[in-house]
Amino acid sequence: MKQNGLLYLFFLFIIPGYSFQVAEKSTVPSVKIDSLIILGKQFQYTHPDSSYYFTSEALEVAKKEGLKLQEGICQQFLGEILFQQGIYSEAAEKWIVSEAIMQDIKNHDGLVNNYNLTGRLFYKTKSADLSLESHQKAFDLAVKTGNKLGQAVSLGWIGAIHEKSGDYSLALDCQWKALKILQDEGLDDLSADIKENLGSIYEDTGSYDSAFYYFKEAYSLNLQTGDSLILINNINNLGDIYRKKGLLDSALLFTNQALEMSRRYQDIYQLSSAYRDISKIYYEAKNFQQAYTYLDSSRMSYQEIYSSESARQMALMEALYDVEFKDREIIKLQEIHSFDRKVKILLIILVLVIFGLSVVIFSRQKLKAAAAEALMLYQKEGMETKQKLIETELNNVLLKEQQMKQELESNTKALTAETLHVIDKNRLMEEIREKLKNTLVDDFREQKKKIRNLVKMIDNNFVKDTDWDDFRNNFEKVHEKFYQNLQEISQELSPADLRLATLMKLNLNSKDIASTLSISPESLRISRYRLKKKLNLKKSDSLQNFILSL
Repeated sequence: MKQNGLLYLFFLFIIPGYSFQVAEKSTVPSVKIDSLIILGKQFQYTHPDSSYYFTSEALEVAKKEGLKLQEGICQQFLGEILFQQGIYSEAAEKWIVSEAIMQDIKNHDGLVNNYNLTGRLFYKTKSADLSLESHQKAFDLAVKTGNKLGQAVSLGWIGAIHEKSGDYSLALDCQWKALKILQDEGLDDLSADIKENLGSIYEDTGSYDSAFYYFKEAYSLNLQTGDSLILINNINNLGDIYRKKGLLDSALLFTNQALEMSRRYQDIYQLSSAYRDISKIYYEAKNFQQAYTYLDSSRMSYQEIYSSESARQMALMEALYDVEFKDREIIKLQEIHSFDRKVKILLIILVLVIFGLSVVIFSRQKLKAAAAEALMLYQKEGMETKQKLIETELNNVLLKEQQMKQELESNTKALTAETLHVIDKNRLMEEIREKLKNTLVDDFREQKKKIRNLVKMIDNNFVKDTDWDDFRNNFEKVHEKFYQNLQEISQELSPADLRLATLMKLNLNSKDIASTLSISPESLRISRYRLKKKLNLKKSDSLQNFILSL
């Protein structure tokens, strides 16, 4: 029962806050619900069946009045009652319903508590990883919404999980953070469970002085609240520390006190624990007879726990069945009443409809026939008009397609003719240049001078060909966006590179390309290599195929 107080923090401090929020909406039902929940809390550990009954009554009031927030709180508390009696599946169902309500009304504090409750259920069913994930989810939401108390409670549970897994450094870190949050918020009087956790960690690690200090701190805080069930656990822990420190007389004194309180409040769990701890004290004092006697008493108390738990579970299951049976009967009666009312309404409507139909059916038949005939005529005219429009549009598309095809053929022919014209012209000019070079062999100086000028003029004609612009315009009409695609691949292309790429796009052979550009085959090979490099092509890639694919 070391961390039951973490749950009390919720019901003692959060539930009243919720009630205040809804008080303006409906004061009387809200007060009734709070009163029923308080009664449920009083019988939670001693008579769980009565606790379940009162909380179920509170839930019914909340549902009837449409108080969604308090409905979610009741579902949480019902799940807690079932959980403490080991009825885990039903507890999980209650918490799932509560979580859905809290999400629907966007109540983050309620969601934080739901996640922590679910984490406890996972841990109880040996799913430590899922438990840690659920408590971490609660902590993250509490941080996001500024819920300091929710942060501290979540850290307390997270630290307890790490303690059970043997990660004491991480467990201590979580508990210290939780304690600091409570102290910073002025809630140090609510830190008894955190200090109890710290004492347990130090006890596990053999730091008995530190463990005793924090157990004593927790005892002092719980003494102020007067919760006898938690005080018994505190006293038992203090006695156990005395025993581990070898102070057997002090250990026996404290543990006997816990034993007497357990008998007085009929707490069988703590009674069995006290018997077992006294047995350990006598065993270490070498009084084996007494040790055996108290150990046997602990065993008998433990058996009584199972009998008592079974009886409480049976009573709680009966109460659960009674509540569910009552709910089913109410729902059944409501359904019968609702069905009868609907049948009566339907009969009245049916009579009125038949009467109305009998009055207007004859006249409406004529109107329907006339309307149907007019509609068919209108639809027929509409279909004919639509068909004519489609035929006209199709003819326009065919004409446009034929026009574009003719234009493309015309541009292609013009481009081909232009290309052939350039090739023929360059071949002619090359032939003239060769003949003039042969004339230079003569010794006539003046003749040489004139012929050199002619050769220079012809060379300039090769470099500054005015036909290139016309050729490029025709080329772009046939191969749209060719130059744009090249420029997007590389911004370093020169006009000479673009001319070479253009002639390659026309799929001319190397001889025709060299003749058109007026360069030697070796110069053409170097130009092709530079163009391939500028286009970032690999050695294995084909420049010709790449150009043709653009």
